[in-house]
Amino acid sequence: GRAVPRASILTVVHLQTSKRKKSFIALVVQTSFRLRSAHFAFHLICGGCGMRCAKAVIKHSVCFLYNGGRGHPVAAAAVLIVVLVLLLSAGGFNRRRVRAKMQVEYDRELLSDLAGMPIDQPDELSEFDTNLQERWQSAMEKGYFRYTLGELKYRKLNGSQSLVAMSNRSRGALRRPPEPMSCIQEPFDPDKFHFGKINAKKELLMRMKPIFRWHSYDSSKDMEEHNDIIINDSPIDHAHILLVPHRLAVDSSPQSITEYGLRFAVDLLLLSRRRNWLVLFNSLCALASVNHLHFQAMYSKTEIAIQSWPTVHLHNSLYRLDDTYHSFAFVVSWRGSSEQMTLDVMRVIKVLVANSIAHNLVIVRGSSVSHHLYPKQLVPRAVIFPRKHFVGAKQQSVHFNVAALELAGLLLHYGDDNEFEALTEDAALATLREAQLSPAVLKSLADKVVQEFVVPTDLT
Repeated sequence: GRAVPRASILTVVHLQTSKRKKSFIALVVQTSFRLRSAHFAFHLICGGCGMRCAKAVIKHSVCFLYNGGRGHPVAAAAVLIVVLVLLLSAGGFNRRRVRAKMQVEYDRELLSDLAGMPIDQPDELSEFDTNLQERWQSAMEKGYFRYTLGELKYRKLNGSQSLVAMSNRSRGALRRPPEPMSCIQEPFDPDKFHFGKINAKKELLMRMKPIFRWHSYDSSKDMEEHNDIIINDSPIDHAHILLVPHRLAVDSSPQSITEYGLRFAVDLLLLSRRRNWLVLFNSLCALASVNHLHFQAMYSKTEIAIQSWPTVHLHNSLYRLDDTYHSFAFVVSWRGSSEQMTLDVMRVIKVLVANSIAHNLVIVRGSSVSHHLYPKQLVPRAVIFPRKHFVGAKQQSVHFNVAALELAGLLLHYGDDNEFEALTEDAALATLREAQLSPAVLKSLADKVVQEFVVPTDLT
């Protein structure tokens, strides 16, 4: 081969190889220059790491040893050592690549900067979306779920509420039986099923790890507490997952929103660049199935009503869905950072918990609540539904249950095909309104929540 400046090759070595391989490769590079065999050196370095590189190394090593290696025992020994090191480490490198895809490192400040999406921009996949879908599909192919998912039916119901029904009979028949709940603040019970008991080798998909640009932060606590994304083994649709903050913590949280956990839920929304990516929470007595803090997330194949429904301003970043929507809901608008949204949502949650009000939460990108802020942008909004208590275990009715997804406008239907096709908006609204609180209770709650927003706790 042609002689190549040694400095340029050693620079590539420094950038693309691990420390334990540099000394071996540098020796081969230097020796190969003496033998005017730069072609071999380039293949060794530029091939990367792993089996593909090892094959290239073996190929050129054989040529080198056959043509000139016999007269240069030091170079021949170096070549053989490098080949053995790469072959032995190829499997280890591939395992590190798997771990790298499992660990979701992200910059919280950058995520906030990129929270908006142009309304007219077509959907795209972030690196998070791609990795999540690949890992979720791999788990499905390996049989880690309670059932397989085919192509699911979606049907928009005729009427003014923009309701969409989807059919998934398998979830109704084959999911784990839900736990009975009697109040919204039941203590965590380690003897019952919780997400610390899952088979992590099969069900763990990713682990979230925030990083910070402008100030020092020890993220080791976040990693120790295992802020995990796991499969929902009874999926609603493809890529339906659970986010379980501090999954293995000794003092695990019951199913009650914490500021720490909510911050990860907002991060989870922002990691995706799909406009119909939904993050959901059901409190106890609002159709939560497990008393261990967790959020759900999934892609919807269609836009849902709350993403663009008109709102009424209450105070600062606090709004409510206007009276034309079938159910009362508070809406917390985006104010530039995930931290601010977390604090604002927690103000609402604080009032609901203090008054023992069951609730459902949906975080999604939607149209801006103000024409002056974020024009022509889809920005995060958090929609909180206070609702009547549902006491006991969740039942899979012939129509649907009323949880976060259904209140948001996407009805998960468990009936047969004939019942699914026969479902009307009027029948759906009758079921949805069964969860509605009285007007007097809602007004009292609204007054208390507004008062929370009057108290100045904005970020400075």
